[in-house]
Amino acid sequence: MPRDLGDRLPFLCAAALIAAAAGDPLVESISNAGWVGRGFSDNDHSSVLPALIAGVLVALVLVGRRTICLLRRAGRGESLEEAAARFASRHPLESLPYVLSLQFAALFTMESAEQLLAGGRLLGGTAWLGGPIWFSVLLHVALGIACTLLLAASMRAIARTCADRIKAALEFLLDAVSPRIAECFTRRHVEALARLKTLVRSLHRGERAPPLPLALTAA
Repeated sequence: MPRDLGDRLPFLCAAALIAAAAGDPLVESISNAGWVGRGFSDNDHSSVLPALIAGVLVALVLVGRRTICLLRRAGRGESLEEAAARFASRHPLESLPYVLSLQFAALFTMESAEQLLAGGRLLGGTAWLGGPIWFSVLLHVALGIACTLLLAASMRAIARTCADRIKAALEFLLDAVSPRIAECFTRRHVEALARLKTLVRSLHRGERAPPLPLALTAA
């Protein structure tokens, strides 16, 4: 088992949930139409939306985490292109066996929940596949591959875009605020030098000058 599997688990779960949510109604609709055989009838898709929402939410959280990581690396002097390339160091399909395992586990859980809520019992066998075994497995594997590749590419692009926009906004704010801060410090420095010169001239003329702290802090 790879050492970084725990770090990749959220991505694997997101891809698996989205693929299962997309494949379940597709397989059942094609099977119900009789295009791949007869005897299949399952119009209950109540578990699809919760699974899809869960997968999208996990993906959004990952996008946020990657955006923060990109900004941190950019803050250390690394370009966004270099930082984004590090996220792509491992090809997404290397994780495909784990995605497919989680995907079929999610599909079984979805169908079992639908059966229990609708009839109060599990149908057993391969009914949870929603169609002929060969067709269901083939279509779900294809969707698992597609979702893994698309999700990985989308997350990299979205995270890089978000990081680029946030970095540009921060740089704009710093450019707008920094001159004001510099002007404030410069003005105070000039005023302090002017007071010090006044005090020195007073001492040279032999006049009674105010105490040094008072002279430096007086308006």
